[in-house]
Amino acid sequence: MNKSLIAISLLAILAVTGCARREEADAEPQAATDAPATESSAELEKIKAESKVPKATIATVNVEITLSSQAQALLKAKGEKVAAVATYSGDPSASEQAQKMVDPQSGMIKLGENKQTLDGAGSVVFQDDVIDKSRTNAIVGEVQLTINVTSAKTATSENLLACPFYWKTLAEASKENIKIACTTFAEVKE
Repeated sequence: MNKSLIAISLLAILAVTGCARREEADAEPQAATDAPATESSAELEKIKAESKVPKATIATVNVEITLSSQAQALLKAKGEKVAAVATYSGDPSASEQAQKMVDPQSGMIKLGENKQTLDGAGSVVFQDDVIDKSRTNAIVGEVQLTINVTSAKTATSENLLACPFYWKTLAEASKENIKIACTTFAEVKE
């Protein structure tokens, strides 16, 4: 009887361990098929999160450009003007369509550009009509605004002005009076 009890016990152990092995083997393909679903759900979660971000602000921006006395004299002596360029862009959403619009240099989606020329110091109003509003659906968050002021390079090919670079969201920029103070490069070195 002891032999039959041992045999039955061994068969039971083999059956249990055999089933456990099959379950583990079955569990592996299950996990492999769950992986794409997990990636898809992660993408869906990202898209859901992006949909909760408020729509981008579109607004006009006012900029006051000042010149040091040396910068003003240099521009006058060279017969040069001032160029102010406002560039609008945004962070791309996770959608495949948005990823195709990304500018490889900046990593952002370009929405528009506004260039204005002044005879010297003065105020500039950048209207929002240059922003491609159809592309704002492809960005996440606020529109980014950069303003770069240089000499216009109409009389000479070199930039004569040292001006700070401006970069904020359009929502922030539209609420402030932006002031960009330009000098000459010689003044910067002093």
